[in-house]
Amino acid sequence: MKLMLLAVALMILGVVNASTEEETTSLESLVEEALQNNPEIKAAKARWEASVKRPSQEGSLPDPMIGVTWRNVQFDRITLTEDPDSMLMFSFSQEFPFPGKLSLKEKIAGEEANAEEKSYEATTRKIVADLKEAYYDWYLVDKTIELTKRNKELLESFVKIAEAKYEVGMGIQQDVLKAQVELSKFIEQLEILDARKGVVEARLRSIVNRPADSPLGNPGTLEESTKPLNTDELYQLAQDNAPLLKMREKQIVREEQALNLAKREYYPDFAIEVGPGIMGMEDNGVQGVWEVTLGLRVPLYFWRKQRFGVEEAAAQLNAAKDDYSSTKQLLLFGIKDKYLTAKTAENLLRLYKEGIIPQSKTSLESAVSAYQVGKVDFLTLLNNLVTLFNFEIEYHRQLAEYQKAIARLEEIIGVELMK
Repeated sequence: MKLMLLAVALMILGVVNASTEEETTSLESLVEEALQNNPEIKAAKARWEASVKRPSQEGSLPDPMIGVTWRNVQFDRITLTEDPDSMLMFSFSQEFPFPGKLSLKEKIAGEEANAEEKSYEATTRKIVADLKEAYYDWYLVDKTIELTKRNKELLESFVKIAEAKYEVGMGIQQDVLKAQVELSKFIEQLEILDARKGVVEARLRSIVNRPADSPLGNPGTLEESTKPLNTDELYQLAQDNAPLLKMREKQIVREEQALNLAKREYYPDFAIEVGPGIMGMEDNGVQGVWEVTLGLRVPLYFWRKQRFGVEEAAAQLNAAKDDYSSTKQLLLFGIKDKYLTAKTAENLLRLYKEGIIPQSKTSLESAVSAYQVGKVDFLTLLNNLVTLFNFEIEYHRQLAEYQKAIARLEEIIGVELMK
C-alpha cells in the first residue's frame, strides 16, 4: 500500500506523465496555410483585384460609332457616278459626356476598389481570428483530455487503495463503490472530449481548406503571456486601423462622389459626327463631300429622372454615414467586451497559478497522507482530487479564453497585439 501511495504522490506532483510525445502543429503554420488556401480569403482578394480594373473603364469615353451609307436612286443599276442624288458616305460619331462626369465615375470606381481592399483586409483578419479561436479551443480540449487521463490514472490508484483497505478490514465497501462511480465519470468525460476534439479539428481543417479527416497532428504548448491593455489605446487603434471602419469611410466618399455625379446629370452630354463621302455628278463622275453633325443629349425629363437620381444618391449617402456609425458602435462594444474578457482571464490565471492550484495540490497531498493513517475518510480524499482536477482545467480554460479575446481584439482593431 505504501508503494501505491508513493505513486499517487508522484502523480499529484506531475512527476509521472502518461502523455506521449507526438507531432505538434504550430499556430503559425496553420495561419500561413489559411492565408494561402482559405477560399473566403481568396474570393475577397479576387473581388478586390477585379475592382481595381474598373476605374479606367469608367473614366474612358464611350466607344465611337463608325458607319457607311450608300444612297442609290435605281434598283437595276449603280447610279453613283451618274446621278447627283447618289452618295457614298462614311461616318464617325463620338459622344462626350458633360465635363466632370467621367472623372467622377472614375473616382466612384476608385473608391469602390478602395472599399474592396479594406473588405479583403477585414476578411483576412476575421479568418485568422476564427483560426486562432479554433486553435485555442483545440489546445483546451487536448489539455483537458490529458488532465482527465492523468486524474483517471490517479483515481484508479485510489480504487486499488480503497479495495486493499477493504480487503484487510480497514475500509468500507462504500468507499470502493464511490471510487468506481467517479472513475466511470472520468471515462464518460473522455468520450465527450474525444467527440469535442473531433469537432474542433474539423473546424480547423475547414478554415485551412484541408480534406476532411486529413492528419492534423496535435496542438502545441500554450505559454502564459499577457500584454498590458488600455481601452483608450484600443479605441484609438481601431479608429486608425480597423479595416471595417476604413471600408465604411471609403463607402461614404464613394456616395459623396455619386451625389456629385447625380447633380451633373442635369447637364447635357454632347455628340459629334463627322461624315466624309462622295456623290455622283450629272455629267458622270463623283465629287467629294463631307458633313459634320453636333448633337446634345438633353435631360428633358429631369423632373422624372434626374431629380429622383439626386434624391436617391442623397439617401444612399445618408445610409453610408449611418452604416459607419453602426459599425463604429459595434467595434467599440466588441473592444470593451473582449477587453473585459481578457482582463478577467488574466486575473484568474494569476489567482489559479499562484494561489488556488498550489493550495489544492498541498491539500490533496495532505489528504493522501491522512487517509493512509485513517485520519480522513475516502470521500474527503476524493473531493480533494476532483477539486484539484477542476481548477487545473479552469486554469487552461482561462489561458485559452485570454488568447481568444486577444485574437478577436486584433481582428477588430486591425493590429497585431501578440507578436
